[in-house]
Amino acid sequence: MITSLKLAIVGHANFGKTSLLRALIRNSHFGEVSDRPGTTRHVESIKLPLADNTDITFYDTPGFEDSLALYDYINRLVPQNTKLDGVDKLTLFLQSPEAENLFNQEAKVIRQVLNCDAAIYVIDVREPVLPKYHDELAILANSDKPILAVLNFVSAEEQNEKEWKRLLSRMGIHAIIGFNAVFPPLDGEEKLYKSLALLIEPAKKILDNWLVNIAEIRESRNHTANLIIAETLVDVTAFYEMAKSDDKQAVADMQNKVRKREQKAINDLLKLYQFDSTQESEENLPLIKGRYNADLFNIDALKMMGIHLTKGFVSGATIGASIDLATGGLSFGSAALIGAAVGSLMQTAKHYGSRMRYQLSGYSKLSVDDAIICFLSIRLVRLKESLNYRSHANLSPVRLSKLDKNEWQKGVLPKSLKVARRYSHWSTLSKGTKRNDKKRQSIINDVAQQLQ
Repeated sequence: MITSLKLAIVGHANFGKTSLLRALIRNSHFGEVSDRPGTTRHVESIKLPLADNTDITFYDTPGFEDSLALYDYINRLVPQNTKLDGVDKLTLFLQSPEAENLFNQEAKVIRQVLNCDAAIYVIDVREPVLPKYHDELAILANSDKPILAVLNFVSAEEQNEKEWKRLLSRMGIHAIIGFNAVFPPLDGEEKLYKSLALLIEPAKKILDNWLVNIAEIRESRNHTANLIIAETLVDVTAFYEMAKSDDKQAVADMQNKVRKREQKAINDLLKLYQFDSTQESEENLPLIKGRYNADLFNIDALKMMGIHLTKGFVSGATIGASIDLATGGLSFGSAALIGAAVGSLMQTAKHYGSRMRYQLSGYSKLSVDDAIICFLSIRLVRLKESLNYRSHANLSPVRLSKLDKNEWQKGVLPKSLKVARRYSHWSTLSKGTKRNDKKRQSIINDVAQQLQ
């Protein structure tokens, strides 16, 4: 049994080696991805520590550029009437002058493969099978290292998967899996690492640890993402302002604060899943700057999402603003207050402090409508689900996951979240926020649990 597994990612230039590695290590910043040939010019590595003092190191290597000429050159190096095995041939090549000159890039690949436990050979199945790929595989087969062939872009309409499998079989490479780096299957990683475990039996424990690590990371991120969304919902639900009922500017200001709070949640989710918020520009991520089909406060977007709107839902310039005269559960115009004695009214005003005094002066409580909060929840949950399964090799715009019918579409807040209406100091959008309030944290945890 080994404690450190070294894997070389190899293949022809621009076949998706770096993209595959980004997907496997969940890091969209590793290496450079480009349509230009020979983007990776040096061997880059990343070491991933695991349990029981084990680790995996991935090596991203340059692409083969002239395997036809290299194959001929290696064979010419072998002296006549001399029998050399594959490793001896490659060693002879690495000691030759051309390993530092004409075939400098290929030498880096071969050297790294010889120093690793196995090679992962990446194939772009959209490419036709050409003689240069035959020679490329023949050179790698000389290394005496186990080779796992990964068929990239298998979901493409035009591909040559059968032809590639035939070539691999003729070259003695029978460990083959399909793994689209940009849109990997849900069980893709498990298949890849289990295939490697069959090729490198001493590394089975390391690969098993890595699979456990992947599952734990996925569960932890999903839990943290739910907490991010839950805290956002508590912030928006607890937030209110005292304003005149016809004060449209106050409504606009409140809407802008909520939009910024949504943006913070988006950025936090992107960071959690190791996607760069600057890289995911407004052209790429519909949720940034209101590009989620429509603004958070767009009534048509609410209806398209299937959110049930109550008859009292405010539309137009003040959409999403709930002009709520309720104080402690009592309507300002209710008989309980209108028919109260002056002393009782003053006592109530004292109890509710500045909020009641505001209302007695013609101000009302301005808060965000339940339907908007439900809409916000659905938008963020859809983003979370997209990021949960999004490959870090995917450079296309984020497409938000569709959700099954859920309680949030009813436009009614869950009881645990409704509690936040009573505590304005729970909201980071208000002054004097008490973020560490134990009851606030308890409610956030309850809401996060409902988001599972």
